[in-house]
Amino acid sequence: MTLPTFCGKDCGGGACPMLAEVEGGRVIRTRPNPAGAPWILPCSRGLALAAEHSSGNRLLAPQVRKGPRGSGQWREAGWDEALDLVASRLSEVSARSGPDAVLALAGAGSIGALHSTSSLARRFLSLAGGYTRLGGSYSNGAARTVLPYLLGPEWKNSGFDPATMSKARMIVLWGANILEARLGSELPTRLLEAKRRGAAIVVIDPRRSQTVERAATWHIPCRPGTDTALMLALLEVLLSEGLAQREWAQARSTGFSQLAAYVLGEADGKRRGPEWAEPVTGVPAGEIRRLARAWAEASPTMLLPGYSIQRVRGGEEPYRLTLALQLATGNFGIPGGSTGSLNNRLPTPRVGTIDPLDVEGRPELPVLLWPDAILGGRSSGFPTDIKAALVAGGNWLGQGADAGKSARALDSLEFSVCLEMFPTPTAGRCDVILPVASPLEKEDIGIPWLGNWLSYKSRAVPPAGLARSDYDIYADLAARMGFGEAFTEGRGEAAWIEAFLKDSEIPDPAAFRKSGFYLAPEQERVGLADFARDPVAHPLGTPSGRVELASAPWARDTGGNPIPQWEGPAALPCEEGELLLVTPKVAARTHSQGGDPASVAASGGHFLCLHPDDASERGLGEGDLARLSNATGATRIRCRLDGSIMRGVACLPEGTWLPEDTANYEDSGSPNALTSTVDHGPARAASMHGLRVRVGRA
Repeated sequence: MTLPTFCGKDCGGGACPMLAEVEGGRVIRTRPNPAGAPWILPCSRGLALAAEHSSGNRLLAPQVRKGPRGSGQWREAGWDEALDLVASRLSEVSARSGPDAVLALAGAGSIGALHSTSSLARRFLSLAGGYTRLGGSYSNGAARTVLPYLLGPEWKNSGFDPATMSKARMIVLWGANILEARLGSELPTRLLEAKRRGAAIVVIDPRRSQTVERAATWHIPCRPGTDTALMLALLEVLLSEGLAQREWAQARSTGFSQLAAYVLGEADGKRRGPEWAEPVTGVPAGEIRRLARAWAEASPTMLLPGYSIQRVRGGEEPYRLTLALQLATGNFGIPGGSTGSLNNRLPTPRVGTIDPLDVEGRPELPVLLWPDAILGGRSSGFPTDIKAALVAGGNWLGQGADAGKSARALDSLEFSVCLEMFPTPTAGRCDVILPVASPLEKEDIGIPWLGNWLSYKSRAVPPAGLARSDYDIYADLAARMGFGEAFTEGRGEAAWIEAFLKDSEIPDPAAFRKSGFYLAPEQERVGLADFARDPVAHPLGTPSGRVELASAPWARDTGGNPIPQWEGPAALPCEEGELLLVTPKVAARTHSQGGDPASVAASGGHFLCLHPDDASERGLGEGDLARLSNATGATRIRCRLDGSIMRGVACLPEGTWLPEDTANYEDSGSPNALTSTVDHGPARAASMHGLRVRVGRA
């Protein structure tokens, strides 16, 4: 039997249409769904879904802690005991300290119209009386903070459909490793097709990722955290050589003249050109000029900025300048071009989704600072004193900044419950673990990050052991706490899916369930195309009606510069002997899903990548054990030498699991032993790249 499915991972795809082959009540494999071909194809993580589902490491019964947190001492419990315990402890904390004392530590670990780990947790806690929620985003916190100032509400419609790549003569992937980090199920195939038809593919990245290896026609290594300087230098060439479309840009923006004056040094005599940028970025001045000239000539040019360039100190500035570059070259909002905004910002087809029942005015804290908020509370300026946490949809201990601080925060809670499929380090520091169903054990509707389509999955097999869906668990908890009817609205899971389909644009829900895929009529939408074509008739919702490259509200609200500028992040220049660390994603893992040392995804090993010359200067060779350290902490990891990585840059991928014993965190090889919760910039967003570290023999 073959049934439609999708993985639901928070990877930049997640809703990729697949087929699950079921024999004898077991899913033997997953494969691409022909209904989505040839463009919308799953990655290796989705194709490994059957192996993940049948892993012997799955949690199949509720667990109650019987020893100290982090000791690994647990006992199995029945559902009645476990749910009674969770309901009573959450109610007790809420009654004694107020509902805001409960933190919704819930992320997007699983996505779907119904089985959204974040939405379900927030719905449950909203009905329980309230909670403290997380704001911002680990993924794109700096970009999503600054873009509304430039584009107004229309920033949410500023992306593009992947099919429009077919019109681009040049595609610039700036810190966007889309063959590994995805950023859209359709982008990888569209990108490779663009290369086959002869489009120039420029990849700006300090290392040779799979995207560079397989897709790039031109690779430009740039020092981490200096993208702002490189963008300013490109603008200087465009302006000084008469290549910029100044009148076109000025008709669609405010502040273009001020930005031009800044890069040309008209006020202070300091031109921000290629010679200025070369020692900062490591990109030769000649290469900068060549790129600027090619960009101006190859119209249309599509700029796709990755999340990595804003996961640095000063991460708000690059996304102000990606828009400026597309305006300066006339590529903003045209077919085959892009606005330079976040690419996954266009409406998806209309379909119902579960309502998280969020209420305005609830206490909120930046996601980066959740451990600080737990440890500091009101006395440290946070809105609440957090006593308990509902943990779902994320391995927060391994994926959040400063792993040691995160562990101390979890250990300090009076009570915590985790809904999980595997015994992650985060689950191991909670009091109760409730085992959740795998993606193959739940019916749902998939909503993509990027693209105008939907996918569907059947419940391929019943839940293994005592595992239950998040929805089922919350419904049972809600009934115990007195608001079961409000949570379910009298519906089971199948009834919700039926209601969502009735509230959708899908003309034939039965055919959708059978094929597992719905393709909307429009497949070549261009974000803000009407505005770009006629900015007077279709103004933006900004104070000026145009793109605000100079933003007085931004300066007023944040204390930042009205126009984007380079001030030199504290990461540069490095002190003698220091390297700049990047912590990228890898194709085998979705964050820490697959980061367990026992998993198939981890079988390829976990290494620190260094340039041979940097390694030699530190007495390190291939396979040697290195020690990385900075003000936050330290970790040890084996070396792999790679002559293609930029000198002065070290690469340690994210996602590996931490040991239960915090005393051994230095042996984890986790970059989050080195990242910090010290927030930089108005967005108070995560800085996960361009970290200053010292590297030596362990």
